Amino acid sequence: MIRLLHLAAIAGLITSAIYAYSIKYDTLYQAEQVAKLKTRLRKEREAIAVLRAEWQLLTRPDRLQAAADKYLTMEASGAGHLGRFADLPARTDRGDEIARKLESLGLFATATPGAKERAASTPGRDEPRTTGSTSTRTPTATR
Repeated sequence: MIRLLHLAAIAGLITSAIYAYSIKYDTLYQAEQVAKLKTRLRKEREAIAVLRAEWQLLTRPDRLQAAADKYLTMEASGAGHLGRFADLPARTDRGDEIARKLESLGLFATATPGAKERAASTPGRDEPRTTGSTSTRTPTATR
């Protein structure tokens, strides 16, 4: 009986030693992987720094102006290049498409109360509102 107990204790010690060594080597492997990743990360950061420096060199205003003068034939934009709101084609009134669809299906559609009130409050208005200035001044050419 004691021999069996001794054999079990020896087997337990051997098993625990094997487990301890496996943990040790797994930890060393993981530490090596972390070191490799840190090295790769440092190299990537250096490459990003080099690319940023190159980008700053390529986007210098004096270099871009020289390239634009050399390769582009551009003229300055003036007031003559701008259009007026009155030059746009008139917007067609499409009406209430949903109501027409409901009526074609045999359902009776009612207009929203806000639409009738808006139509009654702005009679004869043929231009939509703009969000910009409403002055009728026309731009004059300065040249």
